[in-house]
Amino acid sequence: MKKLFIIAAVLLMAVSASFAGESSCPADRASKIGFDPFGDFHHLLAPVWHDAWPDKDYETLLAAGPKFEKLFEAIAEMSPKLHSEKKVETFNKNRTEFAEAVKKFAEACKAGDKEKAHELMPDLHDTFEMTASSLLPVHYPEFDGFIISFNLLNENHIPSNNIDGINGTVETLAAKVNGLNEKSIPTELQDNKAEILKDFAEINKIVLLMKECCDKKDMKKLKEHTTKLSLFLDDFVKKYI
Repeated sequence: MKKLFIIAAVLLMAVSASFAGESSCPADRASKIGFDPFGDFHHLLAPVWHDAWPDKDYETLLAAGPKFEKLFEAIAEMSPKLHSEKKVETFNKNRTEFAEAVKKFAEACKAGDKEKAHELMPDLHDTFEMTASSLLPVHYPEFDGFIISFNLLNENHIPSNNIDGINGTVETLAAKVNGLNEKSIPTELQDNKAEILKDFAEINKIVLLMKECCDKKDMKKLKEHTTKLSLFLDDFVKKYI
């Protein structure tokens, strides 16, 4: 239990008072607790992911390929001191997948294949975030996977009124929320299991309401539920992750 309090204290010092939007992503949290190469990569990735990719700004996408390759070099050289061999193994595995995503994206950019680069961008983004998540004091891949999909909905599809993207991502959230269960709770959080399961029930309830809104094409209500879920996830991260 003492270890959990120490982890929580480190995170509370590392994060800002508000976790609204992008600041709740694993990469942003990793950079704020000292993993600088992820902050540098994130600084370049954010405008490409949030602006160029949804807007199909192919010129910016293609120009990003060699820059991503260059910034990845620092991540490739990292030897983070993590508290278990298992976490090191997970980080290395995720980093290998991220490296492959960067390589494929850069190759598409060098070839001037704008459609392929656009297609590969989500995988580059997601593998980057998952690699960052394995550096966090409490590694919870099911929760981080949920956060990544939620951020895609909240920061890309809703602002751009991408109805197909909204519907598809809400379906994904409805599937991923099933992974937030007793079995998936990390060892470090077992002392808080009862409270966490109550929070999971609330998250599931909100996601189901969001799905109903999609079925009814009620985007106004959907946005209200999304805002509520954003605040709830913010609080969950501050308490446990």
